[in-house]
Amino acid sequence: MLNLDQPSAKTTNMDIGSKIKFFRIQKNLKQDELAKGIISVSYLSKIENNQTSPSEEVLKLLCERLDVSLIEQQDDLIFQEIMDWYKLMVSNKKEEIEYKYEELSKRIQSANTKTYMYFVLFELRYHLYFRNTNQAKVLIEKLEQFMDIFDIQMHYYFQKFYSIYEYRLTNFVQALKHLKTAEKLLQRNSNFEKSEEADLYYMFGLTYSQLMIVPLSITYTTKALHEFQATYEFKRSAECQILLGISYRRIGEYDRSEESYLLAQKVSESLNNTYLKSLIHHNLGKLYSIQGLHTEAIIQFKNSYELKDENKPLRKLNSIYCILLEYDKLGEVAQCKKWLQVGKQILEHHQGALEYQYYFSMHESILAGDFERFDEIFQEQAMPYFLEKEHQEPLILYAERLAQYFEKTFKYKKASQYYSICYREIKKQTFLR
Repeated sequence: MLNLDQPSAKTTNMDIGSKIKFFRIQKNLKQDELAKGIISVSYLSKIENNQTSPSEEVLKLLCERLDVSLIEQQDDLIFQEIMDWYKLMVSNKKEEIEYKYEELSKRIQSANTKTYMYFVLFELRYHLYFRNTNQAKVLIEKLEQFMDIFDIQMHYYFQKFYSIYEYRLTNFVQALKHLKTAEKLLQRNSNFEKSEEADLYYMFGLTYSQLMIVPLSITYTTKALHEFQATYEFKRSAECQILLGISYRRIGEYDRSEESYLLAQKVSESLNNTYLKSLIHHNLGKLYSIQGLHTEAIIQFKNSYELKDENKPLRKLNSIYCILLEYDKLGEVAQCKKWLQVGKQILEHHQGALEYQYYFSMHESILAGDFERFDEIFQEQAMPYFLEKEHQEPLILYAERLAQYFEKTFKYKKASQYYSICYREIKKQTFLR
């Protein structure tokens, strides 16, 4: 378990046993595989735990089997390149990130232990950047095995990247837990740049937003915005404005929300950033929807849909779903069926997106007038999923829809159950206790 009060170790002067342990794990070797024919497993364990020092002969044999040299060389140049590579991931320069990964992978074998460990840490961030969650999970499990030889800075990056991993899996409570640990580590180390602090604050803002803890989302996002503006990081500033717009919308500050989106829109136009443009249109659609401006909302959602990458159709599902909801509110059944079919076609050809499978299945039942089937899907599949992921908005939306139906059909007990679910989830959002 990480002790936040431990002193910061100088990784370049790591004990020899810690280095052996690191490279053994990196090579996917078990202790008996490394020790076989050289020393006993128990003796190797003592070496790795720095309880004893190996002789020169034993050290040489271990190094030969590991195919490494444990004589530390100064790797200032490659270490700086690795740090620059990480900064590219923060600034979202995809092509450069991929090129640099391939280049560094070929050269890292000759690096010293500290540099190698940072490369493995940032390799985790690399896989998270490209949403390779399976590879990220493998690296997390590997890194957990030598956390005891991390210095404070390494611990910080590991906790931060672990939070991104949990966020990608929509495990927002766990993501927040790792973020809080990372924040404590950041406060203990004065070597981090302001941009790193700002990026962590932005992640806090995102995570609190997903958890519907709006005041803290605004607080952390505002901190991040000030740091990004001070260093003229326009794209990151625009991302903060979008996140603030979402928070202001949730507390009913619609004018401030629109102002934030329009400020972000100016930046996205000047940068000609398609991703930002799509994100802003989507959130303007959400803003207009909550104000009852459903036709205007549809225009924004369609703009967002058109801007999304055709080669990544799963990313279009959110726009499709929002368009479907708006047409549903307008009572335009034909358009609902049209967009429902568009969404279902994407799901037929691409695995995953369980959340949207539930959405489209429920709406198919609604459009068919089969509310008993709708009730079954919600109770048995959708509601457990939304509760596990703490997705409050769809819980409220569909529970209310069912409550209204059962009330109209004089099934008051079931109506009462669903209204109770609505109340419970709204209570979480408004901090009523």
